[in-house]
Amino acid sequence: MVTAGTVLWFGQEQKTRFVDIGQCDRLPRLKGSDDLLGAIELEIDGVLVLDRDLIDNIIGMWIIVARMIDDYCRRTEAKSAIPTQEIYLALKSLPRGRVLVSVEGGGDRRAVAADEEELLFALRFAGNEFFDKMEELAGRYWPEERARLNAGSEFQ
Repeated sequence: MVTAGTVLWFGQEQKTRFVDIGQCDRLPRLKGSDDLLGAIELEIDGVLVLDRDLIDNIIGMWIIVARMIDDYCRRTEAKSAIPTQEIYLALKSLPRGRVLVSVEGGGDRRAVAADEEELLFALRFAGNEFFDKMEELAGRYWPEERARLNAGSEFQ
């Protein structure tokens, strides 16, 4: 089973918390050029591949994932750095409709195989939920990234 989602980090002095993107009715307050922080949560058959420990610029992370999905669908393999985390996220096609998902770096390595259709559906669903909420709350649009995320899928 594959589940994916997005959480935003709300931090104000001593009160900090993660909020599921679907439950957000506003964005965290940002100062100046601060990034919108959050995490992508990706769990495959009980293995947390991406989790809240990998908090980062959440818009940048979803842009990376969208590009990786597009690359994977065209080449059956994709790898990208998440520079501020000093990790690499990779997707590699396996026989029988499976895909190896791995995260490596910082002395940590997580890898698990998933059903390709289930993985792509879960990531696309979560990515579209994220971009929908950002459009609703921030009034910004990412048409190129959405096109990459959804290329060749029922989400078009």
